Amino acid sequence: RMESTRLPNKVLLEYKKITPLKILINRLRKSKKIDNIYIATTKLIVDKKIVNFCKKNSINYYRGAKNNVLSRYYFTSQKFNISNIIRITSDCPLVDYRIIDEMINIFQDKNLDYLANTYPLPTTYPDGMDVEIFTKETLFKTYQKATLPSEKEHVTPYMFKYKKFKTYKKDYKKNLSRFRFCIDYFEDYKLLCKIIDHFKSKIYELSMEKIVNFIKKNPNLVRYQKKIKRNEGWTSALKKDQRYKDD
Repeated sequence: RMESTRLPNKVLLEYKKITPLKILINRLRKSKKIDNIYIATTKLIVDKKIVNFCKKNSINYYRGAKNNVLSRYYFTSQKFNISNIIRITSDCPLVDYRIIDEMINIFQDKNLDYLANTYPLPTTYPDGMDVEIFTKETLFKTYQKATLPSEKEHVTPYMFKYKKFKTYKKDYKKNLSRFRFCIDYFEDYKLLCKIIDHFKSKIYELSMEKIVNFIKKNPNLVRYQKKIKRNEGWTSALKKDQRYKDD
């Protein structure tokens, strides 16, 4: 969605005719395993810009509730009859499609209900390489049973918290969790612009490892991140949970 308290309009901020959402969609389209791409956005007037992006780029979309993102996912899956859902958030434009394809294989081989590479924390993957996969049955049961505001806003906590599903977490061969490629702040967006400047058209096929190596060689670009905690958005969600429980 376009409304973001920390960085408004972040998914469609344009740099050299490139937006984070354009990068994400073009990268996802390089996957050998993904059948279709769907965007679940809100009914807010401001998100008509995302609808226009979808129409221009021939992407199916669904418009639903602002804060109940779980319901958006559920009704998107119902509208388009999606059997297995791969959850990628729009603030992770550099997510590596190779990781997604590898995880799809794991998901199918292990016959899982839910698979992730970043949840539950701790994770070995960089912030911004978040991938979650779950079945429509898992989503349906979660939609029926989840009650806490955080479970509705962040979609999947119910899936991995209560041990009701067959779950698995994929780890990387080494710990890269100190790296951050997601977009929450203007400084994050400036980092993305630097990556675009360096890799140019290769931005659409760039691997996670190459991004990590670029950051290692340019540590000054990420000094600002020392003040940022991973998944800061959870703080407000947990406060809502407490108010919900108090009521």
